[in-house]
Amino acid sequence: MSQPYYPPPPPPTQPYYSQPAQQQYYPPQTGGYSPVPPPAYEQGSFRGSIAEKWNPKPKYQDLWAILLFLAHLVGFVILSYFGLKFLISQRALERNDSFFRPEIIPPFIISGVIGLILSVAYMFFMQRFPLPLIKVTLYLSIAMYFVAALVFFFFARNFILAIIFVVFGILYLIAAFSWRNRIPFAAVMLETVVSITRKYYGIVVMGFIGLVIQVGWSVLWILSLIGAYEYFRPQFCTTTNSITATGNTTRTSCSISLYLILVYLLFSFYWTSQVIKTIVHVTASGVYATYYFLEGTTQGTGTTPTLSSFKRATTTSIGSICFGSLIIALLNTARAVLRTFADSDDGACGFLACCIACLLAWIESLVEYFNFYAYVQVAIYGKSYCQAAKDTWTLIKDRGVEAIINDDLIGNVLTMGSLLIGVLCGLLGFLYINYFLKPLLTDQNNTTLIIIFVIICFAIGFMMCVVITDAITSGVSTTFVALAEDPDALRRTKPVLFEKIRQQWPRVVQGI
Repeated sequence: MSQPYYPPPPPPTQPYYSQPAQQQYYPPQTGGYSPVPPPAYEQGSFRGSIAEKWNPKPKYQDLWAILLFLAHLVGFVILSYFGLKFLISQRALERNDSFFRPEIIPPFIISGVIGLILSVAYMFFMQRFPLPLIKVTLYLSIAMYFVAALVFFFFARNFILAIIFVVFGILYLIAAFSWRNRIPFAAVMLETVVSITRKYYGIVVMGFIGLVIQVGWSVLWILSLIGAYEYFRPQFCTTTNSITATGNTTRTSCSISLYLILVYLLFSFYWTSQVIKTIVHVTASGVYATYYFLEGTTQGTGTTPTLSSFKRATTTSIGSICFGSLIIALLNTARAVLRTFADSDDGACGFLACCIACLLAWIESLVEYFNFYAYVQVAIYGKSYCQAAKDTWTLIKDRGVEAIINDDLIGNVLTMGSLLIGVLCGLLGFLYINYFLKPLLTDQNNTTLIIIFVIICFAIGFMMCVVITDAITSGVSTTFVALAEDPDALRRTKPVLFEKIRQQWPRVVQGI
């Protein structure tokens, strides 16, 4: 199967950047950004270097990362083998008193189907009615804070949390008022990306495949963790009994080897999960970039852009994906370990662990945010992770696209949609368990089982929608990075979106 790559776009038919009078064409600013002189590379040097970035024969990048990832998987397989073998031998999975019986499976399946149907419908509304949808979700976000405040005030009697939610609601209301001029651009961007997603539905299919793999991996990991802990605990833990004034005291102490095994399994979960998630993102970004650069050209987008993009993501770019995912996995693991120290009896140690964990959480959020855009460079050009990260930062700062990224409201729409669909599926689970699963409930476990059941149904519906919203988010990030590379391609494929950007952020498209 031939793989489409991205040749440099043809130069504009009219040399806009060579006509000084063209600067008078820009209308007054509405988004608060003043036009600035175009960067020096727009005078010719930058466009001359774009051709060098397209590589018709990409090579494997960051090979050490994929080799390290495979080696770590070997270690997980060994631990998983001992753990699962122990569970099977002990028949730990055959407990008759378990709540998870065959009769509870149908509502989970129904929640998934309804979540999928509602997600597709939500995507349809995002394309047909983007402006009202953005406004409604923005107002719902504000209302949720005040509703939560009322719940904590009148029902939970937690006045401190009620005040906190009121303060956040007021701040969100002020922010929404300042964002009102940005809504039209977000509406056009949302409509544009959704239209591409519907055209190349393989992006969504790939998302569901990734979801199934992630769920399977999570189940395997949980069983392996439980089994490995039960298998190795007798070998690394000792129990001592002592008689004190208050009676017999039993104390269990475990060697550091057991904790290292558990930390390793936790790290393996984070790293593998990040790799699965990133492969889906890079695949989607490659499809959007294919449309962005090749739609309307003689080369064309090809018949199977999703498969071609997936092939690149899992071959030449898999090392870069493993490298970036490794950084996130290390931060996640470090935070998890620090949280255990934060709960220690040593107050000073716990306080220090909390401070470091907060710092790592802040760093992690920045790395995840930046990685999302750096992976677009990996998807388009097949760069190494470090080179992609460096070029993404330079490109966005030089082009001024950080202004558009900061003003983007689409994430709010996608998050609220996912939460709404999750709540509807959770409500379905609540009704089902009350009308059809009454025999499973007793006075002792009634509330607990209902909460567990509703949370699972909520998670299923939420994840169904997240698959689609993640595909759209990948499209938005790809549009931002590709716009910084070559605004002229956007003018060719999506002229309405180009005009909106040109009106509000002329610095980004100056020279076009």
